[in-house]
Amino acid sequence: MKRIIKDKERQKIALALCAVFVIIIVANWWVSCSMTQVSSQFASVYHDRLVPALDIAAMQERYYQNRMLLEEHLQEEDPVQEQRIEESLQQHIREIDSLSAKYEATYLTNQETKDLEQYKHAVKRLTAAQARFIELSSGDNKSAAADLYEAEVVPAFNQLLMPMHALSKLQQDVGHELYASAERQLHSLKMLASLVVACAVILALLVGVLLQTNRHKIRIKPQQFHLN
Repeated sequence: MKRIIKDKERQKIALALCAVFVIIIVANWWVSCSMTQVSSQFASVYHDRLVPALDIAAMQERYYQNRMLLEEHLQEEDPVQEQRIEESLQQHIREIDSLSAKYEATYLTNQETKDLEQYKHAVKRLTAAQARFIELSSGDNKSAAADLYEAEVVPAFNQLLMPMHALSKLQQDVGHELYASAERQLHSLKMLASLVVACAVILALLVGVLLQTNRHKIRIKPQQFHLN
């Protein structure tokens, strides 16, 4: 009978220890998965939001520089200086194309894809207007170039800025969403860690109580009653 009691107590202790082990394994798996997700989200904030936002800002700066170069070209009379301005324009266009391709290779939301298509159409319109402007301005037809600048180049430039501003705002909005999601994941990890500690303490106390009870029963010896 005493052996049966001991076996039952050992089974209870073994089950309690197994429960602790299972909880630790599950918690470790959950923490590992959550940390991977958090790491991915923070990496996405940097690679897919922060860097593209800087690239878009650089593209906008190049477009503004090109607009100033066009105005300078309109006022220039020296063919050598006109050639220098045109080379600067082409250099900026190459840099813009490189930044645009780099941005397009990042993760894009559906709205970003739509805004990017609008941007591409606006770029084609502006590029065509700039080419006609340079042709007129280089051909000593400054008056016609000035009219074209006001009628086509400036409206095309303004139209181009709209999708670029939308793309810039999306970087901020989506980046904020990713950061908030990562914050929620970290909060869940903290709660899980607290829960695991609480379960471990409770189960440790349970094991201690079971061990103490088992020892107490072992030490108790049956009393001998003598009949007179």
